[in-house]
Amino acid sequence: MCDQTKARTWRVSNPSVINPITSQSVGYKLVPFTRGPAQPVLLTGSDCAVTAKGEFATKNLWVTPHADDERFPAGEFTPQGEPGQGLPAWTKADRSLGGTEGGDVVLWHAFGVAHVPRPEDFPCMNVEHVGFSFKPDGFFQGNPGIDLPPPDIAGSKEELAGACCASGNGHANGH
Repeated sequence: MCDQTKARTWRVSNPSVINPITSQSVGYKLVPFTRGPAQPVLLTGSDCAVTAKGEFATKNLWVTPHADDERFPAGEFTPQGEPGQGLPAWTKADRSLGGTEGGDVVLWHAFGVAHVPRPEDFPCMNVEHVGFSFKPDGFFQGNPGIDLPPPDIAGSKEELAGACCASGNGHANGH
C-alpha cells in the first residue's frame, strides 16, 4: 500500500545502461502525490462485488509486459465482463517483464479517493486532488538546462534601469 508519510516511490530502470556519475542504472521514478492525507487502496472486502470487478484497485502498482490488447485495468468490458479480468488475469500469467527478451513494460498506477461522504459533498462532491509524476532518474550527468544561453533582452542596462525608474518601480535612490 502507498503510504504518503513514508514518501513511497517506485523506480523502473534499465540495468544495462549505467550513469557514470551515480554508478546506478538509468530509469524513471514514479512519485504519487495528494493534497491532504495519504489515500488508501480499495477499502471494500475481498468478498464484495466492487472488489471482484475492481481488483486492480487493491494494489498501488502493477507492472505488465506491453500488449496492444491490454488497454483497461479491469478488462476490456468492465461493466459486462467477468470478475478477475484485466490486471489480475494478466499478472497471473507470470509473463517475463524483459531481461534478455527486451520489450516494453507498462506501469499501472492505481490511485483514488476513499472518503466518508459529508453533507457538503451532495449533490456534487468537491474536488479531490490526486496524481503522480513520472520523472527521469539518472539519465544525465547533471542538469541539462544549466548551460542554456541567457535570454535575449533588448536594450542596455542603462535603458532598462531608466524604464524601471520611469515606471515607478525604482529604488529609493532613483535607480
